[in-house]
Amino acid sequence: MKCALHIHTNLSDGLHSPEEILLAYQSKGFQCVAITDHQFMTKPNYFNIIERVSQQFSEKMLILPGIEIDYEPWNYQHLLEIKGNKETLRILCHPRAYYLTPEQILKQIQSVPFHLDAMEITHRGFYTPEYDISQIPLPKVATDDAHEIYDIGRGWVETENFTDPDLLIRAIRAGEFSSKFA
Repeated sequence: MKCALHIHTNLSDGLHSPEEILLAYQSKGFQCVAITDHQFMTKPNYFNIIERVSQQFSEKMLILPGIEIDYEPWNYQHLLEIKGNKETLRILCHPRAYYLTPEQILKQIQSVPFHLDAMEITHRGFYTPEYDISQIPLPKVATDDAHEIYDIGRGWVETENFTDPDLLIRAIRAGEFSSKFA
């Protein structure tokens, strides 16, 4: 299952509607997409819109509702929260954007009052190998952080085919996936 875990739509700062971006991902062979618009700029009824779009695409793709939050205690470092039915996947976003060292990342991981499940090893879809190291004890996911159609397909994860979002989330937590790059 080819899965994009970090994308944006025009419900925040993306250029395209959820339907347009999902059709574009589908055309590139993706079976799973997490819509993760920025919390501080989402439009009203954001999650209701994502639910409606998820139902539209339910026979074609697994759509996961999510949000990219600014975590204030870390000077507004971004985290993804991706929702399953009962499970929530939390991912540390694009550490290169904040010029974090591995040591700083370790301090952040230890400082949060919740469990981080994974960390991105990409910046806008481009591989950042300095974070793909064993000293950081989190599964490393590739994402494209797409804000427009031209960003699609630079980085993604591949897993077993899951129809249950909670099983997908558990697999990612357990590191049962591979990160892929264009």
